[in-house]
Amino acid sequence: MKVLMVILASYASAGLTIGLLLYAYRSKRAQEFLISDDPHRSATNRELGWRVVLNSTVSITLIFAVMYGLGDYLYYDHAIPAWRFVLEAVTVILLYDFGYYFMHRYLFHEWKILRGVHSVHHAARNPRVIDSLLLHPIETFMGLSLFFGSVALVGGVHLYTLAVLFITYTAFNILNHAGVDIPHFPVKALGILAAKHDRHHHSMISGNYASITPLPDIIFGTVE
Repeated sequence: MKVLMVILASYASAGLTIGLLLYAYRSKRAQEFLISDDPHRSATNRELGWRVVLNSTVSITLIFAVMYGLGDYLYYDHAIPAWRFVLEAVTVILLYDFGYYFMHRYLFHEWKILRGVHSVHHAARNPRVIDSLLLHPIETFMGLSLFFGSVALVGGVHLYTLAVLFITYTAFNILNHAGVDIPHFPVKALGILAAKHDRHHHSMISGNYASITPLPDIIFGTVE
């Protein structure tokens, strides 16, 4: 039951975030904060729709299969001190973010085969929140596999740590594509994330490859 609650909480937070942003796009107040008044999306609405359905199906299926089939390698549920929650979360986030940086930069942007796969996502030049689901299913599979692999690499984490990590993972995937740049506290960070990723979407040779933290881009000189 706890595992199911973790999955449901993650999807509920993702659905709420997407819903709020889609609602905000319709308000006149939000128009002044849009990075672009048009996502400049080469994919048709029909293609976008079936990509969203397909990738949602792939991700839900994979998440349930991994969480219930490989749970012994991913999480435990006995009591631990608070510092260990923090250590586990920070370690996994860094492992995932550096892993994603290299996968994104070298596999999706430089290897011809997967470059074609990733070009599906770059169909939106100025992404909006729904474009977080405009993906080839291979990319969806690889992203989730990297996330769960990062968790397994540290020997598994507490179930509640996994819940925080999964919510963080889904939230950043969504917020990176928010398409808004709000220069006011407390949502200024959202604007920085979205503007950074918007620049990345401008071409297949842009920088800003990291997903959660700017550290990989800073270290390897690919900040734009």
